[in-house]
Amino acid sequence: MSPELDRKLVPRAAPHRRFIPWPTAETTRGLRPGEPEACRRDPREFLAILAHLGLLLAVFKVYRLEGRAFQLLATIAAAALPIHYVAHYRWKKPIFVAASIVALAWVFGAATAAVVLVVAAAFLGLCYLPVSWWARAACVASLGLACALARSGAAAVPVPEGVWPVLASMFMFRMMLYLYEIKHSTERQPLIDTIGYFFLLPNYCFLLFPVVDYRAFRRGYFAADVHALQREGLRLLTRGTGHLLLYRLVYHLLLVPADEVRGPASLARYVACNYLLYLRVSGQFHIAGGLLHLFGFALPETHRRYLLASSFTDYWRRINIYWKDFMVRLVFNPVAMRLMRRGQGLALGAATAAVFATTWLLHAYQSFWVRGTWNFSLHDGLFWGVLGLLVLVNVQLDARRPPRRDDGGWSAARVLKTLGTFATIALLWSLWSSPSVGAWLDLLRRGLAPGRSGP
Repeated sequence: MSPELDRKLVPRAAPHRRFIPWPTAETTRGLRPGEPEACRRDPREFLAILAHLGLLLAVFKVYRLEGRAFQLLATIAAAALPIHYVAHYRWKKPIFVAASIVALAWVFGAATAAVVLVVAAAFLGLCYLPVSWWARAACVASLGLACALARSGAAAVPVPEGVWPVLASMFMFRMMLYLYEIKHSTERQPLIDTIGYFFLLPNYCFLLFPVVDYRAFRRGYFAADVHALQREGLRLLTRGTGHLLLYRLVYHLLLVPADEVRGPASLARYVACNYLLYLRVSGQFHIAGGLLHLFGFALPETHRRYLLASSFTDYWRRINIYWKDFMVRLVFNPVAMRLMRRGQGLALGAATAAVFATTWLLHAYQSFWVRGTWNFSLHDGLFWGVLGLLVLVNVQLDARRPPRRDDGGWSAARVLKTLGTFATIALLWSLWSSPSVGAWLDLLRRGLAPGRSGP
């Protein structure tokens, strides 16, 4: 019901009496005028969700998951969630942004937060300049170059050291997606959406953060009933907590140190457990997605049972889905569309090669911003090169086969494919995590030596 119609139907109260609003369809459904249906409020449902969140917070505290920053941020999220829930729809995004800024200051300190806010305001201000897209992109790139010089130490800037990893986790990849979106969008992006996109609440405890797509971020906001979104968020939080606990089990009890590998059994144990350490990343990404769901952002899942991938293309689709979508949008599709006239095989092959070459370069770029050093090495390049080659072969084979419907069932052939994919990826992962190619070859030599077992 519109406010104008509501005023006509509600009788005006006498001056000496207290005005009692006439019940409307919105108020009886837990809504206020102007709010979407997805915002309906139900205290009983929300209290159950809040109780579940409280249990998760207790688990975080008992097991000391992910350190002080995560504990502080989880507390801020739990405190802000009831305020966000009862607030009017138009105030929900500002409350989320305010909670994010409070988390930034609480986790990293006032000095770091102040510098981050100033530089972030400069980046966002450049995106709103009344000039062409190319001019705005050039200005953003120039400011990014100045920050890179400061990060490398080439330009002495008196800012706290913690500023650069925080800024990088916010802008180094999301700015690319945001610039891509404003280039192809016909409407001016709302400022509150832009600020909310870069100031994501879970960002400040997980500097290795999923590359959230701006379009999905906007379209998913209250795209379903808020209680359904929050229950999905709790499911993701629970799954992420399980991943982090499994990571601890593998790291402390099952993993064999690389220098203690002697014989095939210890090599197999090391290779498998070393790969399973990725559970920490998938756990953090699930928790980040779950926290965003609690505040109404219906984002897609970040990982989809990647340990059960039955081929290398299937693996690429399942692990770090946000990165895959990021590469498809900015690299794969543009390259493939340009070369499609020269044949599908050439287009798919070139696009896949471009994706993995770009992934290698961007991981080195990420290492520079987060750690301060460029991660260019032979074993790193071999990892992405071999993985890219395997995916490229799978892409070509899949393109030549007739499409088949996957019924989700398991057969002996699928089990063997899954085991083969897991073993190959785990072996490549051991190469990636080794200090050098020589160290990896020495690991294999000791592990494959016959008649040796134990340290």
